[in-house]
Amino acid sequence: MTEGGDRGDDPNDHLLEILGGKHRAQALSTAAALGIADRLVADGARDSATLARETGCGDVAALDSLLRLLAGLGFLSEPTPGCFAITELGRTLCRDRLGAFAEFVGAAEQWDAWARLRDAIRTPERGTAFERAVDRGLYEFLATDAAAARRYDAAIEAFTRYEGIRLGERLDIPDGATIVDIGGGRGTLLLELLAHRPAARGVLFDLPHVIENVAAAFAGQPDTERIELTPGDFFSGIPRGGDVYLLKHVLHNWDDDRAAELLRACATAMAPNGRIVAIDALLAPDNRPDLARMLDLEMRVLTGGRERRKPELRQLFASAGLVLGQLERLTAASWLLVAERRP
Repeated sequence: MTEGGDRGDDPNDHLLEILGGKHRAQALSTAAALGIADRLVADGARDSATLARETGCGDVAALDSLLRLLAGLGFLSEPTPGCFAITELGRTLCRDRLGAFAEFVGAAEQWDAWARLRDAIRTPERGTAFERAVDRGLYEFLATDAAAARRYDAAIEAFTRYEGIRLGERLDIPDGATIVDIGGGRGTLLLELLAHRPAARGVLFDLPHVIENVAAAFAGQPDTERIELTPGDFFSGIPRGGDVYLLKHVLHNWDDDRAAELLRACATAMAPNGRIVAIDALLAPDNRPDLARMLDLEMRVLTGGRERRKPELRQLFASAGLVLGQLERLTAASWLLVAERRP
């Protein structure tokens, strides 16, 4: 590589720089799993040996290599030789920011699945990359592996908090409305919306094992008394009579037929003037290497789903008897889509 990491005009250097994404992603994930950012925020600058002792790491030299890579990426600084401090960028790795999401990205069940992408592309009839890694689908796996389920739920919750703030600013919900969160996980998005709408109520709908865990976590939390916890399956019947049906990063899990089936179920269940509010990535018409394009491949690895372009989304909603109205960017990785019944 050229000095300072600049790849210059050499295509070999360009390739090596891109392949280095593996090292950067795993370093950030490992730092999040070790709690490095939270420790430095709470206790101030630390040297490698102290951080190793405080985080239970037996290999000080390896930890030092990790810290120096993080410093080179801007997540840490080195105010005095051998002593590391958190930066503003590094705070994003804290547990109350996107730390749980970063930890999940490098976890074994996620990492191993990507190693099987080439096989899944060659012989798709043998299952997704994730199925090849753990011998079952994502949601079946999460229902049987408590540690992986905790990582997954925490990752989704971390990203949902980020999206929930943006959604609350852009979504108009009338007083007294009932919001049904389909596949709402821990209820993070629903709680974010209810916190700013004291007259609204919510229904959290997800698989039984998810709802069972949520019930214990909800005890004593603000606004949870306004949420009805409802276990079930998307395709076996969803709660009826809601004014707003939330589908946050749900449609991209399914092929067009199943996604349309879910949309039709929501359209049938919702109140006469109800709306469906979906959050998903939106593929640009060109091949820009943005987060949506990366999420598209991610869904193919994890569930066999995919992201869609704007015309495809309009057609998908239309096939369910819906008109896609509001369509605007929510975050760098997601768009807000609001649909109503066709007149």
